Amino acid sequence: MGPNFDVVVVGAGIFGSCTAYHCQKLGLKTLLLEQFNLGHSNGSSHGKSRIIRYAHASPEYVPLVGDAYSQIEEFEKKRGEKLWNKLGLLWTATGNQVNEISGHLKNLNIEHSVIPGNEISNHYPQLKFDEKWTGLIDPMGGVIYANKWLNAFQEEFKNLGGVIHENEPVLSHTETETGGITVTTVADSYSTTKVIYTVGCWITKFFPNVNFDIKPTSLAVCYWNTKEKKNAHLVDEKHFPVFIVKDLENDEEFLGLPDVDYPGKLKFLTDDGDALTEDLGHPDKQTDRLIEMPRGFIKEHIPVIDGSKPFTVEKCKYTSSPDHHYVIGPISENYPNILVGGCGSGSGFKVAPGIGRALAEMAAGKERTTPPRCELKLVKALQLLLKDFIHRNGPLVKQEC
Repeated sequence: MGPNFDVVVVGAGIFGSCTAYHCQKLGLKTLLLEQFNLGHSNGSSHGKSRIIRYAHASPEYVPLVGDAYSQIEEFEKKRGEKLWNKLGLLWTATGNQVNEISGHLKNLNIEHSVIPGNEISNHYPQLKFDEKWTGLIDPMGGVIYANKWLNAFQEEFKNLGGVIHENEPVLSHTETETGGITVTTVADSYSTTKVIYTVGCWITKFFPNVNFDIKPTSLAVCYWNTKEKKNAHLVDEKHFPVFIVKDLENDEEFLGLPDVDYPGKLKFLTDDGDALTEDLGHPDKQTDRLIEMPRGFIKEHIPVIDGSKPFTVEKCKYTSSPDHHYVIGPISENYPNILVGGCGSGSGFKVAPGIGRALAEMAAGKERTTPPRCELKLVKALQLLLKDFIHRNGPLVKQEC
């Protein structure tokens, strides 16, 4: 049996790394376990860039973003390292969505502006929209340097005395009659009082008897050249915003970022993907629509970009819940010592610091200090399914991957 810990966090992506850091900061002796090497590309937390923004369709999460901005500022001062860049966010949509988001931001006194679609090019001449679109500009939007941000939380966790084991998959956890938990890995076993699973799409493997109704997908992360090399600067951080597109008429969503990952290459992809394989791997071949959808949008709305084919395409695992809210908190009221944090794909990086703080406070039994307007939700369907399973099969004494 290995050493005892107050908390074992399983999964060292952005949710797990933020959670482990805050657990250790609260004085909890914490072990962070990762099945792959740190910074691996098998999940959802790799790469150089993610979007941060106040603009959000779910207003309850806006205060969490404010908490993230505070933590970024704290880390940048402490580490002397630039972790994000304030570029501004453009959110453009058909229908009434922009006005709804604007209403949320007004209620929270968040600075922003709303413009007709045909005026977007006055702000960003690389883009072209007509009057059926509406744009929202969030001046606090920007790009998170994702790999640096992830590494910062892991390093600060270790600086506080936290322990990280990489390349050590977890096999199972077992609850004891006294309320303790034994976590068994391929290398050792650890005693703890709390386990927090922040494992992305692998959550279904650790709780195989629970129908999470989560269908993880494989995104095609596309990078595109400009039509002319002399215009490559038009997609850099000085000239191009981060942007989100919601074409509600055609049920299409897109994400765009400037050339952080590859100089002179626009990062632009559809917020959709292919199903993962049974063993939660990427499919061997991506469907053509994951390229055709952004290609079609580029042709119509980003004339500076060569939409004939991507410069390169990378893969990212994407996990979201049925109601598209994050899954945060105890797995069940009957098992308060087993917590989960996940389903953050698409927007999780910008709220991960606040979610990590909230999970740590739950683990420590402390009153939450995250903003009171932020209601962290465990998917109701999950709770009902767990109660039904326990009623039919008895307590979840042991769960194995």
